[in-house]
Amino acid sequence: MKNYIYIFLLLTILISGKTFSTIKFTGDVDFLTGEFDRATLLKICHIEYPPIYKIWKKDPVFKSNEIDGFIANLINYSKSMGYYRAKVTSKTDDDTIYLHIKKNKAIKTASITIDKEFRRFLLFKEKERFKTTVFTATKKKITRFLEENGYPTYKMNAKAFVDLDLYKVDVNISINKGLKRYFSKTDINNSSEVDDFLISKEIKYKEDELYNIAKLEESYDNLYRLGVFDKIKMEPDFNDSNSKTPIHIVVKEGRTKELSSNLGYDTEEGARGGAFYIDHDFFGNLREFKAGVKVSERGYEASTGYYDPRLEAPILGDFSFRNELSAGEWDYNSYIENVVTERVTFGKSFIGLNHFFGFQLEYLDVESDIPAFKEGNYLVNSLFYRVVIDGRDSKMDAKNGYYTSLYLEKAMKQLGSDMDYFKMLAEARYIKEFDKIVLASKIKVGVISQETPAFKHFFLGGAMSNRGYEYRDLGKHSGDYPVGGLTIVDTSLEARYYLTKNFSVISFFDSSKMSQEVNDFSTSWYNAYGLGLRYLSVIGPLRLDVGYPQEGGFALHLGIGQVF
Repeated sequence: MKNYIYIFLLLTILISGKTFSTIKFTGDVDFLTGEFDRATLLKICHIEYPPIYKIWKKDPVFKSNEIDGFIANLINYSKSMGYYRAKVTSKTDDDTIYLHIKKNKAIKTASITIDKEFRRFLLFKEKERFKTTVFTATKKKITRFLEENGYPTYKMNAKAFVDLDLYKVDVNISINKGLKRYFSKTDINNSSEVDDFLISKEIKYKEDELYNIAKLEESYDNLYRLGVFDKIKMEPDFNDSNSKTPIHIVVKEGRTKELSSNLGYDTEEGARGGAFYIDHDFFGNLREFKAGVKVSERGYEASTGYYDPRLEAPILGDFSFRNELSAGEWDYNSYIENVVTERVTFGKSFIGLNHFFGFQLEYLDVESDIPAFKEGNYLVNSLFYRVVIDGRDSKMDAKNGYYTSLYLEKAMKQLGSDMDYFKMLAEARYIKEFDKIVLASKIKVGVISQETPAFKHFFLGGAMSNRGYEYRDLGKHSGDYPVGGLTIVDTSLEARYYLTKNFSVISFFDSSKMSQEVNDFSTSWYNAYGLGLRYLSVIGPLRLDVGYPQEGGFALHLGIGQVF
């Protein structure tokens, strides 16, 4: 008898220890994208394949004793999608596990009871399939509305009654908004070397303003981005019976010095990297010192920078100050530029906008065999002004919002400059999300007031410009090399469709014009269209675009970050 027991245990160990290299889903599954596509089902089973860029990581393998867990997860997920009668079975063949899904009939919402005021937030309807995720999203939408409109102490009772015999769902949502609240005084518990005044500047709500959790979150993010605090707590006090809500903020300084480095590749600079030393609280009060070097296949640049967020002057009042010094060499194919730049920037908040103005000194040594680039040494001294309005929901992967900027630069011989010109560059972007589709548009207009050597021209083409052309390759050429222009218009339309949360395909149409004359917008358009892929990695969206210009051929672009 013992021998049979031993044999049984041995067989159990061998079976449970068998490994499989492949898993396949069959039955009611979606081919490319949907609620039951392969990527979603793998996630439900807690199976993760390494991203494309992590080539050193191996694909997962699976054991027999994991199959029951896969089945349980898939059944629970099917129920959450409204398929309470779903069946999941399995079989194995060689090194493959097959998981067969049969959804069967979906359960539907029979009735919804909710106050009329909140019915507009419902994301589902009667007689439609009931999905737990949509029910949860509805509760979150109502919660967000209350917390953004002065009702943070609401009470919500939301229940979905599932009747499996009658195969229906009845939903009941009751809400007590509670007392309408307003922001009161802010108490700052600050143990850092940063003045309370500088912390208060990052707070986006005002006393006696209607309570809005979004303004608390924005204030928290602003403090976090300062890069000097190890601990940040921001707690509203709802204990008072009146409508006033004081806010208690606690900040504790952490490590402010860091060494950072980066490596990457794109089709504009090739392989690139850099290393920097940064002190985010240089002698206190958020003063910053930065020094480092960046290198790419096109050249190198060494730089240092100093930033003080608060200086005072009798007339100007409070303003910021930034000084940047850099030296480098860059090869743009048509010319090589050795440049030393000193740039001083003053910043001032005025009429709700952040304005930046200052002066720039450039010493350039230009090497080129093309006459238009006027090889030689130049001293270019200029004054500049810049204003930016950034209303995007993300700088790396925006899905909603807008962005506008204006840059003005005036080089003058009165400042000792070898050149005298006025440069203007304006840009606007708009991004809007529609379910799984994101539509984006942008336009950039630039003008230089008079003829300059070509190395001071505008250049178009590349991953962030007209994608039907290689980097800086659009427009008139001298031989094989572009010479840029004095007047440009650069536009782009893009549609981004999300196949999964992290993976999307895009189509785009880019159109640009460029002239070697001042204020000449009469030239022909350079049109291009194309397709691309995006993968949202931990370092930002990995981007692949292929653009096709109207005159034939194509251009390939690789990079990190969205074009918008």
